[in-house]
Amino acid sequence: MEKRFQVKRFLFETSMDEAVCRFMLTDRLLPLLVPNQYIEMKSVNKLGTGKNRAYKLCVFFNFLHEKFQAEYDTATNRQVLAFVDYLIYGDRENLKILNPQESLCYSTLTSYVSAITDFYRWLDQTYGSEMVFYEGERRCRTQSYLYGQISSYKYKYLIDRMLPDVKGSREYIKWYTDEEKQLLCGSFYTLRDEAVFRLTLEGFRIDEVLSMRLADYNSVVRLIQPSRSKRRQTVTKGHENKLRTVRINEDAAKVLNDYLFIERPSTENAGRIVTDWIFLNLRGNSIGQPLTYHNYLKILKSCAARCGIASEKIRTHSGRSTKVMDVLEHNAIHPEEAKSDIQIKALFGWSSIDSITPYMNHNSEIMANAAYKRHRKGGDNDD
Repeated sequence: MEKRFQVKRFLFETSMDEAVCRFMLTDRLLPLLVPNQYIEMKSVNKLGTGKNRAYKLCVFFNFLHEKFQAEYDTATNRQVLAFVDYLIYGDRENLKILNPQESLCYSTLTSYVSAITDFYRWLDQTYGSEMVFYEGERRCRTQSYLYGQISSYKYKYLIDRMLPDVKGSREYIKWYTDEEKQLLCGSFYTLRDEAVFRLTLEGFRIDEVLSMRLADYNSVVRLIQPSRSKRRQTVTKGHENKLRTVRINEDAAKVLNDYLFIERPSTENAGRIVTDWIFLNLRGNSIGQPLTYHNYLKILKSCAARCGIASEKIRTHSGRSTKVMDVLEHNAIHPEEAKSDIQIKALFGWSSIDSITPYMNHNSEIMANAAYKRHRKGGDNDD
């Protein structure tokens, strides 16, 4: 069943007879006038900002409609608090809590709060409700009964309280060097753990790796496919899996195959569990059960410590970031072999090439040298 509110991409013609892309919120496929004014304002300097706000407001509007049969322009503090609660825990009333692996991170949660409060502050300022807003930790006055009650409320304290272990900024290793990759690959205690790490270096998110099934892997041609991605519900057996398929390199395939033929069979037998999940717990009371994110993160941090790498700087997403830069730097060095935008989107599972921006290392010497050479070559041609 399709959601009432959806984000759609539109092309508009400018006064210069040029086409520009905009992302707009629709209500039953009809554009929403007021919210799209806000989204357009956010899109002027950077299209990605408007797109981000559109998708977050879309989730919130659908929540209001499905949970309270309410519209955005009549939303209350209580309903926004319920939405934040839903993002953190899931639908507790219907006993559909979030899987820990699907929980949103701190930065994503705070971005939802920022989008909602900023939208309602803009509504108040644009349509002149003459409400008085308080700054700091104080709440707004009781008479600020409409937009002011939302834009002035400090929802962020809820996230800080619920997720204290991930609050604040941290310094992570975002891109592995070749030496760090080699050290880590050689320091895992099991083939399973090395195989998981190598698959993240192929550009997969950790949740995608842990969702992989035997049926999704073709060892002959080295093709593998996740069954879950970015909070999308796991594809059930018998249903078409529309998530991307990636051909992994020979080293990753060798380690994965060794794990499947050496470690996994004995684990499945010891656990007396027949399962299609590729990565299983190898020992303990949960032997034979699927490997979890939190368990693997501990393993990865311990491996880093053995290599002399600061474990507090380790995160599971750095393998994917490293793969992005590997592709970009290869494109820069070998333009004749460069992957197209379509191929890059297919490799990383993106709907837009703009998604590459957060993964880029703007201090890459390889990229800088390639840009310099292209500039010099262009200058020579001009002469």
